[in-house]
Amino acid sequence: MRGLSLLPVLAFALAALALAPAAVAEEPLYLVEAELHIDGVQRGTPSMMLAAGSPASLETGSDEDGYRLEVEIEPVSASAAPANSLWLHVAVFERVDGGWEELVDSILGVPEGDTATLSVVDGDAMATPETAAVYLRIRVSREPVPEAEPAGPTP
Repeated sequence: MRGLSLLPVLAFALAALALAPAAVAEEPLYLVEAELHIDGVQRGTPSMMLAAGSPASLETGSDEDGYRLEVEIEPVSASAAPANSLWLHVAVFERVDGGWEELVDSILGVPEGDTATLSVVDGDAMATPETAAVYLRIRVSREPVPEAEPAGPTP
């Protein structure tokens, strides 16, 4: 008989759990928007969503004339850094003879929502998209974490 008296309590507890929002905090996602120029020619405007600490890459172009952008985001933990600053680990590759050849890699420090620029130029040349061997503009913004949906049917 004791088991039967606990049955309504157990059913109520299970129903409450099913309707409660998920308590697990999700990692924020970042929207990465880039503009890549190689030898004065725009090669792509890739964008991707990724979480901090999760490297990602995008490829543009063809099998013979392709480029790859690799990005990893790391929040800056130094107290002297501006609020919401990020480290962007970036690398640009060019497809050569079926393989990937690294053109440039760097770590850029930038506050969320601001644009960072990475360029490779000869000598004292002014770095512009039209004159640089590699010119990358990259912007990272935090995307809002979607609110947890209640589990189970909604009334």
